[in-house]
Amino acid sequence: MSNVNPQALSAEQIQPVSLDLDLKNQTLHITWADGAVSRWPVAVLRQHCPCAACRTEKEQQSRTLLPVLKQAPAEKLEAVGGHLVGNYALQIEWSDGHSSGIYDYRYLRMLHAE
Repeated sequence: MSNVNPQALSAEQIQPVSLDLDLKNQTLHITWADGAVSRWPVAVLRQHCPCAACRTEKEQQSRTLLPVLKQAPAEKLEAVGGHLVGNYALQIEWSDGHSSGIYDYRYLRMLHAE
């Protein structure tokens, strides 16, 4: 995550005016109220999944001296859907059934700053 203080972001910086989860191209494209544009491959968003289970897994891996290599998934992991959560976040549904990560707009804007 970047060194930007998330609380220092203005309302315009965290308000999307356009949000497109493109399932065909597996990308998320956001235009923010301040004119900035963010575009991520969904694989990057999955790597930064903010849910408690994913955060715990990352923390445990970072504490081990020799990280255990996970077996690659048998099939390609893809976003299969998504929906808005209130007017503050996006929830993405994944091909492996994972859907507990809620990507709030402030978090997404912080990923934009990386």
